[in-house]
Amino acid sequence: LAPDDKIDRREQVLMFRAVEAEMEAELKALMAEGRFDEAKELGFRLEALRSEFGGLQLKDEMDRQNRQKKLFDKAKKIKKRQLKERHSSWTTDVEAVCKEMVEDAEKTFDIERENLALEMSRIEKPRMKYSKARMEYKNAEVRLCALKQYDDAKNVRRMLKSIDKREEAKFDKEFEDKMQAKIDKLTAFQAGARERLNEKLSAFRWKELRKRSNESHVAETSVKNKLRDMHHSMTLDGRMKPELTVKPSALLAKREHYKENASKLRGEQFLDKVKGKKMGDAVFIDSLCTLHNFADSRLDGTKKYEERHTWKPYQSGKMYFNKDGF
Repeated sequence: LAPDDKIDRREQVLMFRAVEAEMEAELKALMAEGRFDEAKELGFRLEALRSEFGGLQLKDEMDRQNRQKKLFDKAKKIKKRQLKERHSSWTTDVEAVCKEMVEDAEKTFDIERENLALEMSRIEKPRMKYSKARMEYKNAEVRLCALKQYDDAKNVRRMLKSIDKREEAKFDKEFEDKMQAKIDKLTAFQAGARERLNEKLSAFRWKELRKRSNESHVAETSVKNKLRDMHHSMTLDGRMKPELTVKPSALLAKREHYKENASKLRGEQFLDKVKGKKMGDAVFIDSLCTLHNFADSRLDGTKKYEERHTWKPYQSGKMYFNKDGF
């Protein structure tokens, strides 16, 4: 055996008991012969051997604890990296959803503007309605012309031109104001919709941020609790005395589901969990479909379905396998 060989506790105890039996027999023989000095020395050697075998158990326990601590640290780093990657992907998905919602809203706004432009293009300008004073001036002009008072009619016509220009400008302005009011109404509605959408997106981002924050907090708390639980169990195990009996006591006996939920094995359990290994699996590996790149050329020996081996009839109705296909 080499100094660094791993020997089970039971095997260590069996080895010690075999050596102890031989030394006890030799010790009795020495005492029977009256060789008490040699018997005393042999007794010291037996106690030293007992202490060394007990030290082996303590060393194995320390090695096990150090191994669990290393596995736990490794699992903690993997968990942290996985959580970071998951949150990065999560943030990207959230921003993609927000971008899609903004794009949909902008498409809706464009359609509303196009519909309004089409509606306004179909609105005809109404007929001009002049004022009562203007119509009285027009009638006066007609009457003056009938009375052949052309100079007065000319002056009235000059006044009518001034009135028509002023009233037509007012009428055009009122019509343009009505058209602009439709545009302003739609613009104000879309501005409010954008503000409500921004509030909705802000609430959605904050909600998802809180989810990620809570998930990180739960993961950190879980890791701390697992680590504290493992350290507590290791502290208790470190204070146990070595047992040199073949049948272990209740303190060392391994109960059912010991490997699944023992506190002292938190490092191994945590590492298996973050790697995706399930209980009962020997090792965790990716699926063959995940490992294989189907975009590459065919592997050597791969045959198409049309090139498969065929069965052909042979003699009296029997079938045989023809690798050549004929």
